[in-house]
Amino acid sequence: MNAIRCVLFDLDGTLFDSSKGIISCYKRGLEHFGITVKDDSELNKVLGPSLYISYHDFFGLEGEQVSEAVRIYREHYNAEGIYQVRLYDGIEDLLKSLKQNSFTICLATSKPQVMAEKILGFSGLRHYFDAVCGANLDGSRSDKVELIEYAMKQVSFTDKNGVVMIGDRFYDVAGAAKAGVHSIGVTYGFGSREELENAGAEQIANSPEDVARFLIGRRKH
Repeated sequence: MNAIRCVLFDLDGTLFDSSKGIISCYKRGLEHFGITVKDDSELNKVLGPSLYISYHDFFGLEGEQVSEAVRIYREHYNAEGIYQVRLYDGIEDLLKSLKQNSFTICLATSKPQVMAEKILGFSGLRHYFDAVCGANLDGSRSDKVELIEYAMKQVSFTDKNGVVMIGDRFYDVAGAAKAGVHSIGVTYGFGSREELENAGAEQIANSPEDVARFLIGRRKH
């Protein structure tokens, strides 16, 4: 990956462990429609895709039901869930190393852009990113291919061979392939090695240090 100069990061499961807040607030949306989940592990599948997709595809909500579930989720997420995030060990060192080596760094997340900006702001990471690209509140621009292309436009980067998408789920890797850019799947997030390999990840990283080694060519300590 010597040609890589532009690095796109997913947020949930790649930069932060945000599972606690997401799952807690997601359940509020389900409970409104009388849907109960016996074990929180059943909701691991909702960590990654857009809320609009997961409420419909995984729990059968339709139309206005989806919109109402998303509204309830966001009401609770904005008040409390958004702060229930933990930065993965080694992430800030990785971002710092990429900056020192003159990489362009973007966020490309299916999370609403306003929420992504807020998380990067209170976590103190915003200054590492040249662009923060997320979904619109109405669910548009949540597809990973759209996000990748949008992020590249924001930083005026046109050489797809010089771009890599880093994420923890199938959506990140498959989106990268469809957009024609490189991919690194990370196993320390919400997805499994098997999921990432089946999606066609070009590299599998077990830690942020592995990502640094792939991109910079030397291990960071």
